[in-house]
Amino acid sequence: MNATPLPLANVNARCIRLACERLAIPYRVHDDYGNVLSVGEERRHFFVSFASPFNNGSVNRVCADKEFSWRILKEVIRMPQSRGYFDPYPLSKEHHVFIKEKDYVAIARDIRKEFRLPTIVKMNRGSQGMNVFLCQSEAEILSALTTIFDHTSSFYDYIAVAQEYVPRQKEYRVVVFKRDILLAYEKDFSEGVFVGNLSPLHYVNARARLIKDPAILERMRLFVMPIFDVLDVEFAGLDLIEDDHGNYHLLELNTQPGFSYFVRDNGEESLIEMYTRILKTLI
Repeated sequence: MNATPLPLANVNARCIRLACERLAIPYRVHDDYGNVLSVGEERRHFFVSFASPFNNGSVNRVCADKEFSWRILKEVIRMPQSRGYFDPYPLSKEHHVFIKEKDYVAIARDIRKEFRLPTIVKMNRGSQGMNVFLCQSEAEILSALTTIFDHTSSFYDYIAVAQEYVPRQKEYRVVVFKRDILLAYEKDFSEGVFVGNLSPLHYVNARARLIKDPAILERMRLFVMPIFDVLDVEFAGLDLIEDDHGNYHLLELNTQPGFSYFVRDNGEESLIEMYTRILKTLI
């Protein structure tokens, strides 16, 4: 066990270490920053930065791909309609066989035909609200596509996803493990100021508010339960929105959730408790 303070470790890794110490579970740190951990002795479970040992590779791949997730789960849970479009000028030759629309203008016109305005256009495998656009016109759709398909950008994606816009009253992150909700919080942007990123906790003055109400947690549990009959996801952060009528919609699944905003607003104790519950099932 390495109990030396490692201030550069991310929130996930730091709270896992504290949970191990609370349970007197042996662990080992494998890097200079504290972001590569193995837990246990006879069978070691590796946690690497935001990655955990719970989901297999194919599940991680499905969850990382917004169009795949929608195609697999749309029949069992309420999700906004989505459709993926390949870059008509892909960097990789192997992607040429997937091209349907000849250029960005043709894609923009198809999105305009298939989706009501406003509509969301975003990169397929992005996170933290990066390259997510709320488009009010065909011109804005075209601008979003040009940004997502920018070959010179470090955020280039060869697939752009158009998604039905569902007006949100509230947005949530629900963390599930083995079909149970271990942590849930509202991404409260009611007093937030939009500064260019549609992800709620990127708004100035937005806050992550821990949900403890058993009735809300049970309603969330019943809503997300059908996922597990279709997709064998063991651990994930589910992003939900609540619409004008109080209905939940699943936006996406993240098998490598980060908790920096949550800890900023709530401290580490709830996260340590979450990892404590998880580690008890491993050791």
